[in-house]
Amino acid sequence: MCAAFEVQGKKRRPGMQLGTWSDTGPVYGVWAGFARQETLGWWRRQGGCLVDVPADRFAERSDTDRRLVWADVPEGRVLRAWMPVAASGAAVLLKIVTRAASAAELAHFGHDRMPLLEPAQYGATALEMPETSPQGELFGWETLE
Repeated sequence: MCAAFEVQGKKRRPGMQLGTWSDTGPVYGVWAGFARQETLGWWRRQGGCLVDVPADRFAERSDTDRRLVWADVPEGRVLRAWMPVAASGAAVLLKIVTRAASAAELAHFGHDRMPLLEPAQYGATALEMPETSPQGELFGWETLE
């Protein structure tokens, strides 16, 4: 699913602001959950677009021992995210796109969903982000470790 990711040494997790790239340039929004790759057709009918989320590495939380298992994002690849259409004046919400884990990934990460890593369409350069605190109470996060 992608429990966290890191870009330029700064960890990001659900509830935090993300810097992404879209077809119109940089977009900042709040990581507000996940969109399964298998349901992107439904998401498209609701309106919105795919965006690039620059990342150096990502982590999955193992379902067996609850530890974070980290892996590098290959150079030139980004986390794919869905940006639904926001109501006028509403905050931009972003959903990291996930896919089913392969058997090898399931064995390594201990989790059945992986973030969708794809070649950058709009930009892979990290954006300068303001320091924000995660909305931990919304997502049950107490620590990244």
